[in-house]
Amino acid sequence: VDFYEGCIIYDFDQARTYLCDMDESRPGPFVLEAERLPGSRRFMAPEEQQRRAMIDQLTNVYTLGRTAVVLLGGGNLDGPAWRGGPTIQAVIRRATSVDRTSRQQSVRRFVAEWSAARERVKG
Repeated sequence: VDFYEGCIIYDFDQARTYLCDMDESRPGPFVLEAERLPGSRRFMAPEEQQRRAMIDQLTNVYTLGRTAVVLLGGGNLDGPAWRGGPTIQAVIRRATSVDRTSRQQSVRRFVAEWSAARERVKG
């Protein structure tokens, strides 16, 4: 909840990534009782803006996909700034589908598909 690029700090000297400002973290899954969750709309899954929607691992998959779009494409999956290539792009398209059933069904699955796509690009 309330995740955006400002929550990511990269230590270039140690080559480590840290997440911070996670004060809105909630154990999940849960049903959204408000009109919407707090946070940046650029990272929010559609269900985070819909009262009584289920917020769960599929929501996290969407957020990971949107995070990749912001970091690899300046916020645009199809724009000229995109640096992820078509293989990674396909993984992200699936993750950020409005249709929850089309997304990777777990964060673990998203990571597996991402890793496989990266290996194909390296290959």
